[in-house]
Amino acid sequence: MAQFCKQCGTAHAPDARFCDECGKAVNVAPSPAPAAPAKPAGAGVQRRHIMIAGGALAVVVVAGGALAWLLAPEAASASSFSRAIDAHLATDEAARDKLLCLSNLPYQKEEIRVASYDSSTRQWLDILVRGGLYNAPVEQSSGGWIAQSQFVYALAAPGKAALRGDKLCVAKGVKVASVSGYEQVREMGGQQVAMATAKLALTDEAAWLAKSPDRALILQRLPHGVLEVQLPLALVDKQWQVTDRAQMHEAAMAMAGAMRNASGAQGAGMLDKLKSLFSFGGHPLVGKWKTSAGEVLEFTRDSMIDEHGKASKATFTAEGNVVTILSEERGGMPMQVSLSNSNNTATLMLGGLRIAVLQRVRD
Repeated sequence: MAQFCKQCGTAHAPDARFCDECGKAVNVAPSPAPAAPAKPAGAGVQRRHIMIAGGALAVVVVAGGALAWLLAPEAASASSFSRAIDAHLATDEAARDKLLCLSNLPYQKEEIRVASYDSSTRQWLDILVRGGLYNAPVEQSSGGWIAQSQFVYALAAPGKAALRGDKLCVAKGVKVASVSGYEQVREMGGQQVAMATAKLALTDEAAWLAKSPDRALILQRLPHGVLEVQLPLALVDKQWQVTDRAQMHEAAMAMAGAMRNASGAQGAGMLDKLKSLFSFGGHPLVGKWKTSAGEVLEFTRDSMIDEHGKASKATFTAEGNVVTILSEERGGMPMQVSLSNSNNTATLMLGGLRIAVLQRVRD
């Protein structure tokens, strides 16, 4: 079969090596494809090492971020305050019983005797009768020169089951339903503090209470009838915890000490000038006040008396509905009391932080 030169088209023999017309080489075998360059020895190992190193660096970065997150102080938030209060109420049985238990009558007795004229106590016990805690009362007549009738209420089995010591309890536990105060954190004595107000909900509610037609009336008789508490919180070991008012007071005293030092740096008479702003005399706080925790405070014209009966000299200045108190035993740390329009309730503030809600005690 004839073959042709690819350059001039002249026919040539199948075994010819060159074209007779133009001299171009024919029947030349195609050049082999260039071989792929050889991979350097150890390239795969190097790539693998790079990947491992990158992964290790990523782990270090992630671990560092996680460590920083763990070491950061807990933020003041609804969740952190709720957790702190729930933990406090779960471990402090006495605090929990103050919220959940009634102690207005000697409930531990098998029988409670009530005079016929004591309608208030009888109405309350009749509520507990409808709840199944007491049997229906039996009227008895007392002997003596002047006969008087009494109503005897006998404790029933459900009532005995609801007792914790001498108290009648409505539930086994309580938890935070909502909380505020985390948005008003203050620094006092170098420590972050806040006064939280928590609305609570019952947990493990007693069956008799859940079925009682007078459930709302019973809850109103609890020490905190609205199931609301105010608790001081502090940032301790980078975590929010419920603290006590004594610790809060210590922090306030530390803050007062810092104020005294600052006033000394500005002039020895600075604190005296501050005291001179407060004058003795009558003020709208005069009288007895009760906190939501049951503590009684009393204010006179020139002193304040705590729940233990200890009096300390103080000066008072009223401006509008706010009374500023400067106690000699509180290191010159002013307190403010904001009164309601009726002057029957008030809010006690220390260093801009709400400490307690006060209710005037009428003699």
